[in-house]
Amino acid sequence: MEKYIIAVDMDGTLLNSENRISVRTRNVLQRLIDEGHYVVPATGRTRELIPQEFSVLHGVKWGIVENGCVVWDYDKNEMIWRKTMPKGMVSRILQDVKESGIQGWIAEAYANGIAYSDADAGDFVASVADKNILEKTFVDYFLCRHEFVKDFYNQTELLDQAEKVNIYFDNLDNSRALREKWKNLDDVAVTTSVSGNAEFNAAGVDKGVGLAMLRTKLGIDRMHVIAFGDNENDLEMLEGAGIGVAMGNSKQYVKDAADQVTGDNDHDGVAEFLEKFFDL
Repeated sequence: MEKYIIAVDMDGTLLNSENRISVRTRNVLQRLIDEGHYVVPATGRTRELIPQEFSVLHGVKWGIVENGCVVWDYDKNEMIWRKTMPKGMVSRILQDVKESGIQGWIAEAYANGIAYSDADAGDFVASVADKNILEKTFVDYFLCRHEFVKDFYNQTELLDQAEKVNIYFDNLDNSRALREKWKNLDDVAVTTSVSGNAEFNAAGVDKGVGLAMLRTKLGIDRMHVIAFGDNENDLEMLEGAGIGVAMGNSKQYVKDAADQVTGDNDHDGVAEFLEKFFDL
C-alpha cells in the first residue's frame, strides 16, 4: 500500500463553525492513520494552539505549524525545521502600525511554539466580540493558551525570536492596506487566514515549503500528498500537493487554485473527500 500524506488546515477546513471536529471526520482520519497514512495538521496556529479535539487522534507524528515556519516531530517532541523572522523585523512592522495612527488592533507573536500578546489584549478582544466584529471562535482561540506579557510591543528580545506575527484589526480595510504595503518586500511574506488579520513570516516560507520538507524527509512522492485548505495562506500548499482540495466554504480564488472542491467545513467536507478517494 502506498502511504499518503494528508495535510489538513484547521480553521475553516477541519474545524467547523463551532470550532469542533465532527465524529465522522475524526473517525475517518483515525482509520487512515491506523492504515499507515500520515495525517498532518497544516495550520497557521502554533502547535500549542491546535485544538484539543485533534489530540484525540492516536498516531499523529508530524505537524506543519505557523504557516510552515515550523515542522514538528511529535514522537521526539522537537522541531525538525524552524525559520524565524529577520532580526528587528517584528518590531519594525509593529512600529509601522503604531505610527500609522490606526486604532483598533492587537498583535500576537509566535516564538518557540508559544503565542505571546500584550497584557491588555484581552480587553480589545472582548470589545470586538461585543460588537460582533470577530467570530466567537476567534475570541475563544485568542483567550486560550496565550502568554500575556506586560509591555509586549517593546519586548525586543522576545520579538526577535519570533517565527511569525499576526495583527488583527477591527476594520477589514486596515488589514488589506497593511498587507498591500508590505507584500513586495524581499525578506518578509504576508498573508491572511481570517477576516481582519495580517500574518507575517520570513520570505520564502509557507505551508507549501513545510509540506515539501516533510514529504522529502518521509520519502513520499508529491503525487501521494493530499492537502485541504480554505484560505489565502493555504494556496502554496494546495498547489504543491499532488491533490489540492478546496473546501466548499473557500473563496473562489482558492477553489480556482485547487484540483478539486469538496463540501464545506460544516458538512464534513474533509471526510466526504477522503471516504470517496480511499473507498472507505
